[in-house]
Amino acid sequence: MTENIREAFRDHIKALTWMSDSTKQKALAKLDAVKKKVYYPDKWKDYSAMDIGTESYVKNIMNANLWNYNYEVNKLGKPVDRDEWGMTPQTYNAEYNPSNNDITLPAAQFIVPGFKDEELDDAVVYGYGAASTIGHEITHGFDDQGRKYDQYGNLHKWWTDKDSVEFTRRAQLIIKQFDEFEPVKGYHISGERTQGENIADLGGIVLGLDAFKKTEQYKKGEKINGLTPVQRFFLGYALGWLSQTRQERLRNALLTDVHAPAKYRVNGPFMDVDEFYTAFNIKPGSPMYRADSLRARIW
Repeated sequence: MTENIREAFRDHIKALTWMSDSTKQKALAKLDAVKKKVYYPDKWKDYSAMDIGTESYVKNIMNANLWNYNYEVNKLGKPVDRDEWGMTPQTYNAEYNPSNNDITLPAAQFIVPGFKDEELDDAVVYGYGAASTIGHEITHGFDDQGRKYDQYGNLHKWWTDKDSVEFTRRAQLIIKQFDEFEPVKGYHISGERTQGENIADLGGIVLGLDAFKKTEQYKKGEKINGLTPVQRFFLGYALGWLSQTRQERLRNALLTDVHAPAKYRVNGPFMDVDEFYTAFNIKPGSPMYRADSLRARIW
């Protein structure tokens, strides 16, 4: 799936009408250079020097912190280990590191709670994993901040001025869109602060959908439980964001978090994807309808 997403992104970059050829070539070079770390590291950390016993919990914490301090200090003056993982395979999360131009996709992130792998169809898997995780993280390399780093992870101006202006103009649409959301009365989402994550969410969805369209399930077009493959793709994406949040926590997040609340990380980008309107027959007047001229289209 990771390589299928990369291929979809490659096709998107080549087809862009707003980006110059010179910037496209550098974007393609950066995309090809993205290092993928999937499921678990090939080289495991050696924890044998960490002193852990049964006498004292506090002492164990101190020893673990000491081990970690020595581990980090030991890196000084040495080349960066680009194979090192910054999180564990058991971590339900993923990340893009702009300085290394790599994506880390732990095994736990691809577990769909309550389901065995054989119970899931490609539509759900591509929505849940390929779009919300793989596509999201790769797109971070080309969001408002990630795009400032080149293929080697260096802060370097590789965009033409004209292309940078056009990217910013397109990003303003998604900023404005999220500024309009009011999850708690009197508290709006900050479109400016959350734009990087919102751009990555939108990119992940369009890339995941295009990658899914190359599967046999999509080509057959058969319904499962009355749902088309594309409908199941969108619902698969939404499945990863099911949650409950206290109003107090939500208000705090709206003031501090670079991520929009879970509900809006689904409804928000869906409103910018044309296939969503077709799949669910969204018409003017529907709660999730957004005029074509206002839909964000970046990658």
